[in-house]
Amino acid sequence: MADLKKIYEAIGPGDAHVLRGLLEVEGIDAVIRGDDMVPLQGGSLFHIETRPSVWVLDDDAVRTARAVEIAEEYAAGRRAPAVSAGAGGWRCRACGETIEDQFTACWNCGAERGSRS
Repeated sequence: MADLKKIYEAIGPGDAHVLRGLLEVEGIDAVIRGDDMVPLQGGSLFHIETRPSVWVLDDDAVRTARAVEIAEEYAAGRRAPAVSAGAGGWRCRACGETIEDQFTACWNCGAERGSRS
């Protein structure tokens, strides 16, 4: 049996699920680990990774390489600044969600409007 390969470390559950959806559109099955974890306030005592991550089955080199490519493209786009969505709103640079202008953080993934990941 092949192993799972970690291809992406997300900033939040919404971020991980967006990438998983992009992979599934390409016919690549993906697993999200850690989307139900709640990090301890002030840090972790055991240094356990608490952010969600996206994993793919590492049984087909071509498919795994394509998954890594998609994850890298997604991560590069995620770092883009928030853009205006028109009609008094803005689009989250992390997950693409449209947010009303009065909010400073994305309701879907928690990314701050002006911050960069």
